[in-house]
Parts: sequence; C-alpha cells; structure tokens
Amino acid sequence: MFRRVLALIVITLLVPLLVGCWDVQEVNRRGIANAVFFGLGNPKKVKMGIALVVPGTQVPPNVGTLQQFEKRNFVLSGEGDSIVEAWAQIQSNVERDIFFGQIRAIVLSDKFARENINDLLDFIGRIPLVPPKTKVLITKTDPVKLFDMKNNANDPIGNYVDFFAQSPFKRSFAIPVDLWKVNSIIDKKAGDIYIPMIEQSQNNYKIAGTAVFSRNRMVGELSMDETQTLATIRGTDVGYQTFPMGENNYKAFKNVRSKTDITTKVSSEGILTFDVKSKIQGILVENVPHREILLKEKKEIEKQGEMLIKRKIENLLAKLQGLDSDPVGFGDKVRIEYPGQWKNIDWYKVYPGAKFNVETKFTIKETGLFR
Repeated sequence: MFRRVLALIVITLLVPLLVGCWDVQEVNRRGIANAVFFGLGNPKKVKMGIALVVPGTQVPPNVGTLQQFEKRNFVLSGEGDSIVEAWAQIQSNVERDIFFGQIRAIVLSDKFARENINDLLDFIGRIPLVPPKTKVLITKTDPVKLFDMKNNANDPIGNYVDFFAQSPFKRSFAIPVDLWKVNSIIDKKAGDIYIPMIEQSQNNYKIAGTAVFSRNRMVGELSMDETQTLATIRGTDVGYQTFPMGENNYKAFKNVRSKTDITTKVSSEGILTFDVKSKIQGILVENVPHREILLKEKKEIEKQGEMLIKRKIENLLAKLQGLDSDPVGFGDKVRIEYPGQWKNIDWYKVYPGAKFNVETKFTIKETGLFR
C-alpha cells in the first residue's frame, strides 16, 4: 500500500515536467500572419510586410449571412537597409508576437526578385514554423497595395493563392511552386526556378504569367500562353487549350493532359542534343452550331494542333535559352545521364549552345458533342 501511494506521489510530481511542447503561448498574444511580402523601398531600402488576419474571419460567412468585418486582414510593413532591419521595424510596431505557422503565400516584388534572393531564402529559413508548402509568387504591383486590397470575395491574399493553386482546372494557367521546391532547385544547381506572377486586376487578385530565373535572379517573364506551353512540357494532368484553325475559326479543348519524354545525347564535338517528345490529348468542347465531326476533319484538327504545339514549344525553348534560364530542368537530365561529365562542365556555358529536336503528338480523345 505504501509503495502505491509513493508511486502516485512521484507520478503527480513528474507530470508537469513531462510536457513535450515548451513553446506555449496564449492565442490572444499571437498575431497570425496569412502572407508575407518582400520588396524594395526608396532609396534602395528593403521593404517587408505581413498580412495579419482579423480574428474570427478565417472562415467565410455562410450563404445568406453578412460579413461582419469590412476587411479580413490588415497589413504591417517596415523598411531598412536589410531584411533584418525591415523585420525589426515591423516587430516594433506590433505588441503581439507574429506567428508564421499558418502563412500561405510569400510574395516578392519583381524588382526585388531581380536581385540575389539567396539572403531572402536564408532569412525565411530562420523564421520558425514557416510551412514548407507555402506558395511563392512574384508581383509587379506594389506589394503593399496588393496585400491591403479588399477584393470581391473579401479573401485574404494567402487564402486566395492557396485556393487558386488547389483548383485542378487552373494548373495550366499557373504552375504552383512551393517554398521547399524553390530551395531544392536552387540547391541542386541543375535547373532554374519558375514562379507564378500575381497582380491586381478588376478589384481582385489575378495570376498573370510566370517569372523565370537564372541561378538566383529573375531574368524574364512568360505570358499566360507561354506558361501553358511550359506546363505542357513539364507535364499537366488537366487544363484548357484553344487553337486557332484559320480566320475566325478556333477549336477549344478541355481536360488537356500531356506527358513529355526528354532524352539527351552528347556528340563527339561535345554538343548536347535533347529530344523533346510531347504527347498531348484533350476533349474537343461542344461546337456551336451543333454538328458531327467527321474522321477526316478530326485528323486534320489533330495535325494542326501538333504543328501549333510544336511551334510553341520551339519558340519557348529559344526564348529560355536566350534568357539563360532552364525551368524545364534539362540540366538535371544531363546530371543524371552523364554524372562524370557533369562534374566538369559549367551548365550555364553549355546550355545556350544545346540543340533541341521537338516532336509532338496530339490526340482528340472525345469530341465533346452531345448525342
């Protein structure tokens, strides 16, 4: 009996010491960041800002109810000679401790992205609890105005970005990029990062193309059409495509899927050649007025589609070579196929002289016509 009592006393005394988490803080002492931006102020100051959600507004109101809050987030920003100084200014203007565990988006201004972003990635890596799957974006819009905007859906910017990236039918318009992937690609040094671009449009957020990098700096932009082509090369499981088939004649396709096989070979002169073979399929949407698609016409549409996609891929690859940017990951193919030679080459000297042989195969899986 004595032993049982003694054991109970010991357990009671040890329980407070067995708590596994020491980072305990009252919720009302935390400021929950929804998104964070980095830009350049004047003159050449580093600007940083965070979108803090208004407590109780994370979940949108139910249908038929009114939103209680004018805005669901507010923005705090700071400037300094470095990111650390800008962050210190933000921290000094808020009484709460900023919590980054629920952050959904990291946005860089295009001017900031054209600088060396290694210091930025190092700084983000030191912020506790930033989720590795946080989406990264580039903007040409003033980040403060972008973050502070009350959009039509009254969504905080982080929520909008997260929902957009989860929508399967938008993967060909914007190729989502997570923070962990940005770090991984830069660390491997066998390819370059590509980041969706966001801007303000019609009182809402809008994905407006893709920023491409060379090493650790942004060097150019891809239009929405070029972004779709990049998605086609990298492989997409769903999307839309519209093909011009003559004057005032267009054919639209949904559920577009693609798979690309890339092989590489080295000539005796040391010239790299890549064979890029893309297989694409899609469903032809309903024709207006309704009419049957004949087999001969179907074959002709497929042939024109193949020619159009081939030309788009060739033009995009030429543009990327001119920018010295490799978002497709051709360097990674060489690293895997020729590990011995890879150690002795400077990829950014070899890449501009590489040759590409592009082949495309386009198949209409369904006509989309109602019977």
